[in-house]
Amino acid sequence: MNKSIKFVLMCTAFFMIISCSSKQTVFIGDTVDIENYTRPSNIVKYQWSFDTKPPTSRLDPRDFIPSNYHPNVTFIPDSPGRYIVRLTMINAEGTVIYKNFIYMAEAQPDYLAAIKKPKKEKTPPSLPKIVEVPKVVEKIVHKKTTITKIPNEWQEAPKPGEDPEGIKKEPVYTTKSVTEIIKNDKLVAQFVKTTLEPDVPVYKVPENAKYTLQVSSTTVEAFAVEFRDKLLLRGYDAFIQTAVIDGVKRYRIRVGHYVSYQEAKISRQTMLDNTEFEPWIDRIK
Repeated sequence: MNKSIKFVLMCTAFFMIISCSSKQTVFIGDTVDIENYTRPSNIVKYQWSFDTKPPTSRLDPRDFIPSNYHPNVTFIPDSPGRYIVRLTMINAEGTVIYKNFIYMAEAQPDYLAAIKKPKKEKTPPSLPKIVEVPKVVEKIVHKKTTITKIPNEWQEAPKPGEDPEGIKKEPVYTTKSVTEIIKNDKLVAQFVKTTLEPDVPVYKVPENAKYTLQVSSTTVEAFAVEFRDKLLLRGYDAFIQTAVIDGVKRYRIRVGHYVSYQEAKISRQTMLDNTEFEPWIDRIK
């Protein structure tokens, strides 16, 4: 048999073996980590994508954290159904290798449904008691309370190398309460009306800032807040900016604000050299 044909057959078998992956069951809303898999040692580029996903899912490659070019990524299923995540790897010789990860997303289990409820003992019926209700003659005071949560102004986070414990931490929200007293001749129920602003604080862009570093982007608000807090603990002045793209609200996790493009370029290279993130330069809008 020709040596070239034998080499092609061996490569084909190798790629078929490395691309296989067993199906795993996950739950909607839980974080799926993809990190424990076998890969060759001479890989120079990684790229993640969704080969198959449920029709109602809104996920795309930008929802991989920290990015769809990182060797180890995570994502959060948002719809029930089958997800096939494809990893494209390119080695130093320019050979393309594919690997698939199959997940079946299900709804969160109802653990309380399996618990048997105790049977209620039947009690013999009793004769109704006659209770004399006094006549209400006093005026009732009705209290209406409105609570509004107002986000604080954006505060600059510690720079890399500074101690985050030494910086005074302000609460994320301040609370403003307004109470109205309404007199009424009739008996009314007391209630409290609460109005809450969105959970993500509004970021106030400095006037002279033109550029920033975008680390990631997601449609899941809770995941964006968690990722931003991790960057803050590592000493980066991270913040979140929102944008609506094709009718879908996205949460952009960004770091720093720079007057010139050259400053942003130097900070990006520093982040590439010292972290696992791959940010890109973008204009602050």
